[in-house]
Amino acid sequence: MQYLLDLRAKVRSQLSATEPVQAVFEGRLNRGIYARYLTNVWHYAIHSAVVIGMAGARCVPGNPMLGDYLLHHAREELGHDAWALQDLKAMEIDESAVRATRPVPACASMIGVEYYWAAHANPVGLFGWMYILEAMGDDLGSEIARRIEDGLQLPDGVKFLAGHGVADEDHTADLTREITNNVKPEDMADIHHVADVVSDLYVRMFQQIGEEE
Repeated sequence: MQYLLDLRAKVRSQLSATEPVQAVFEGRLNRGIYARYLTNVWHYAIHSAVVIGMAGARCVPGNPMLGDYLLHHAREELGHDAWALQDLKAMEIDESAVRATRPVPACASMIGVEYYWAAHANPVGLFGWMYILEAMGDDLGSEIARRIEDGLQLPDGVKFLAGHGVADEDHTADLTREITNNVKPEDMADIHHVADVVSDLYVRMFQQIGEEE
């Protein structure tokens, strides 16, 4: 786990240096940047349960314990895309307008990586993606939600961040347990590789959101 813990700290530091996150902590976030963030969140959240469930089904024959965990986790991810839509609605952004958008390139690439590992490569590798995103929700979600709610005066517009800030603490602990206890040694290199790739794409997603006008 040390590799993933070190990467987690690195990603947290890199995210904190991006324009959207800096704007949050400096009290200058605008609704446009936040709306772009939520729109990209929606784009990847609509796929999360699908790719996790797909990976779970493929894990069952070789590692049924991991397969069971993934299938259970997939059910827990259902409906999270609706949280993002609700937050956007609080800013008077219509669902049809969100559905007409495209994700930034890094977000689109991250979705493609998820499907590749879930459906074609070693499905256990997907734990690398899950760990990084859940860990960032655990580390930053609640604090950023509070600052956005106060700064943008959006009491009904931080459901996605606030919800993940709470849930991701448990999810990160669960993932740590599964990786430590149930992942075979020969699968760790794939988990590390996926975590590396997703870390790069996730940080670049925030950079690209901050660059959009």
